[in-house]
Amino acid sequence: MNNKISIIIASYNRAYCLPDAIESVLEQSGGNWELIIVDDGSSDETKKVISKFLTNERVQYYFQQNSGVSAARNKGVELSSGNHIIFLDSDDRFLPGLFSELNKVDYSSYDIICWQVLKKVDGKLSVWKPTRLEKIYNNITATFLAGSIGYKKEVFIEAGGFDPKMSFGENYELGMRISERKDLKIKILDQQFLSYTVNNEFRESNSYGNKLDSYIHLYQKHKVKYIKDKYSYSQINYFLGFIHEKLNMKEEAKKFYTSSFRINPLNYKAFLKSLYFLFK
Repeated sequence: MNNKISIIIASYNRAYCLPDAIESVLEQSGGNWELIIVDDGSSDETKKVISKFLTNERVQYYFQQNSGVSAARNKGVELSSGNHIIFLDSDDRFLPGLFSELNKVDYSSYDIICWQVLKKVDGKLSVWKPTRLEKIYNNITATFLAGSIGYKKEVFIEAGGFDPKMSFGENYELGMRISERKDLKIKILDQQFLSYTVNNEFRESNSYGNKLDSYIHLYQKHKVKYIKDKYSYSQINYFLGFIHEKLNMKEEAKKFYTSSFRINPLNYKAFLKSLYFLFK
């Protein structure tokens, strides 16, 4: 059996932080692994700053025209030779001991394997643990944040990989499809193995324009599934209302907030927002 882990880092203009992510892979002990860096059309000094790492035969570099994070990750899978896949964002890093722990629990026996995350969002620290997800994920316990989950390669491919039309929320959209798999074998590690850092002010993928395009696509693509799960259906309507509000599209915001409340009358935030736009 080919018990190899393929680590895939998709990066775009992240020369300032990419080496730190790479080093967090190289510092891991134990295991058979490869690292594939997919440069999604960077115009900065990405290739220059990572050139020193390319002397390591386990590290590969591939440049493509800018196509988005989902397409870049899919390309990484296409280039990979491992039977398990882990995606690491270029501004995050693995914590020590991940690979040795994966080998200890025999990661190849599972379809997905998840672990805890040390989060730092706009300077605030917290711990993100795999949790029981809503009905739209078949209520499995997991986390689909990049860097916090390993996929059996055949499971990833059978699910269809990442949707290239998604530039925000692409991890959990993939998770919706993977969770449809019958008898999904899941392993949860009760340890922190990812350091996840977000500065929303500078995170391009977090722009409201990106969020709007991605979530409208998500809404339309999985509407049948959402209708069967009132909680999730209400939540995505609320989120679309929030994005439209931030973009000063008041009539659209009002429509989605109202839909959110009608779908789930227990969503008090949607109720308050509906009242706000009703009397504004």
